Amino acid sequence: MSSNSVRIASDLFEHALRQGEVLSRSAAQQLEHWARLGAAVEQSGLSVGELVELLRSETATRKLPESTLWAAKRAQQARDIAAVESGRASSESMSWFSGGRARRAKAINSPL
Repeated sequence: MSSNSVRIASDLFEHALRQGEVLSRSAAQQLEHWARLGAAVEQSGLSVGELVELLRSETATRKLPESTLWAAKRAQQARDIAAVESGRASSESMSWFSGGRARRAKAINSPL
């Protein structure tokens, strides 16, 4: 895996270093982990305003509400199913479709 140098604020690096130690990650690994989480949140379908509201809320500092994440996931699944059914996207382009089973795919209502 190739790597690139990136400049980040020293306080962010120190925070990543401290948090990474807890999970046996280097600062770089912790920053990569945070970047993947951030990308996943953006892909969840939450708007910037919704995300800011969640981050500012008292409960968000403890735990992002699971119901909100699942509602966003169901909405994204519905959009994906519609895109596949209309031909705007292929089932292969949707990572959660397996084996081209897009016609039988349905948005779920629970995390199970």
